[in-house]
Amino acid sequence: MCTGIKLVTEENEVFWGRTQDFEQDFDYAGIKIPRNWDFKTAYTPFETKYAVMGIVWAEHDVKENPVVLDGINEHGLCGGSFYFDHFYKYVPADEVERSGKIGLRGEEVVTWILTNYKDLDEVKENLNKDVGVVSESGPMMGKSVPQHSVFQDKSGRSIVVEPTRENGFDIYENTVGVFTNEPGFDWHVTNLKTHLERSSRRKYKYTIEEPIEPFKLDEFNTGLSGVPSGLSPDARFLRAAYHKLLSVDVTRDDALHQLIHLLGAVTNPKGSLRLLKENKVVLPWTQYTSYYDVSEMTFYIKLYENTNLQKLEFNPEDVDRKEVQYYSFRKDEVIVDLLPEN
Repeated sequence: MCTGIKLVTEENEVFWGRTQDFEQDFDYAGIKIPRNWDFKTAYTPFETKYAVMGIVWAEHDVKENPVVLDGINEHGLCGGSFYFDHFYKYVPADEVERSGKIGLRGEEVVTWILTNYKDLDEVKENLNKDVGVVSESGPMMGKSVPQHSVFQDKSGRSIVVEPTRENGFDIYENTVGVFTNEPGFDWHVTNLKTHLERSSRRKYKYTIEEPIEPFKLDEFNTGLSGVPSGLSPDARFLRAAYHKLLSVDVTRDDALHQLIHLLGAVTNPKGSLRLLKENKVVLPWTQYTSYYDVSEMTFYIKLYENTNLQKLEFNPEDVDRKEVQYYSFRKDEVIVDLLPEN
């Protein structure tokens, strides 16, 4: 139940952020993975080509299985994985092996992409030749986790990667810069265009490559009138997209604050969403929200328990270190006193 939004500043600098929502109380950690590191716990172990900084699933022992949920690599390729139930098409490992591809579990694909490709063009050119997703289970949630993902690079473009082909991926240009969960991304784009035609004077051809431009200040629209207020993936996609398309232009100084508020419109407090799973009510909530400044190679994180921003920076010396570096997040809220007037 996650949402991602990309912003590009007036100076053409890229910022990206995402909410991480789930009903299980997971633990998370910061990580820096260097080049040439053996990723031994993947379904097919591999050696990293590029260094990566990001956030990992830290349940049990993070050092045993550091699954990257979102991150940025040394070339500025940035993105993350989102839950993708029902629509994924994983296959048995022997089928992947017969095709000559590297077999990975669903939750390992983002780690592979960030550590092996430097930009969106390399992802689009190579991923379907290199990787297939296996159905064999792993340590995260006891299965090959249903995941699809979104990436952006310094060009300002964004792409979506979905395992909706058996032993392969559908890859889409993401011209709106918004991402949520199931169903497939193409369905969300069609649904968005339908709503935009109702709320403005726009008309679309309904091709997936067709651009969806931000609203100009003098362009007629009815705002978010008629947009669902719920927390389902389709409702969050529409709400995030409308807020993004109606957003004012931002400079570097404004971008992080604007991204915080845009994602704030789709965060989920505990108790607001109630799902029935195996005859039991579960309560997903926004466990963290992360924000990436691609140009400055920095990420910020805000936890449910601590709404103060915490940050981690990618430094040149991180690229060729010999070992992975792990970082803990501060969970205690920090409250500061007001400044007295002089």
